[in-house]
Amino acid sequence: MMACQASEHLGRKRRRSRLRLPAGRRSGFTLFEVAFASSISLLLFLVLFESLIFCRRSAANLKWRLAADALAYDVAWETFNKKTSWFEGNCGVDVSEWHAVPEDRTSVWLPGRQASYCLSILPVGTPITHWQIVTDVVWPLPNGRWGQLPAPYVVERHRAERNLFRNAP
Repeated sequence: MMACQASEHLGRKRRRSRLRLPAGRRSGFTLFEVAFASSISLLLFLVLFESLIFCRRSAANLKWRLAADALAYDVAWETFNKKTSWFEGNCGVDVSEWHAVPEDRTSVWLPGRQASYCLSILPVGTPITHWQIVTDVVWPLPNGRWGQLPAPYVVERHRAERNLFRNAP
């Protein structure tokens, strides 16, 4: 019985000694561990912040380019759908003009800075067999420069067979 109590007493001491940690381990993280964890978390925060800024800028550029593309498309096809008599009366020579985009047409671009589109109607042949309708758009960028479509829209408007149009490369 005595032997059983002694072994039980030793078992308790071992359990208590296992529960107690040395003084160095009870104090928490070391200064090096805290500095290392802080630098890693700061690095991750900066990478996340920069990626969010990049995504915002890319989304704005994409939105502006899509709006410019849609505007050039609309202007080209609005002009294409005019009557042949209008082309004969107004477009005997090269016509090319820049127009400011009205505020009610779009509010996509930066406020206070106006986007513009160019509408060119070029007669082809003597006598005129068809007209080339060319539209291009420029819009303001935040850095003070101007964005432009990679390629302007070019549509041919023929005198005959009006509904059989083709898009020129």
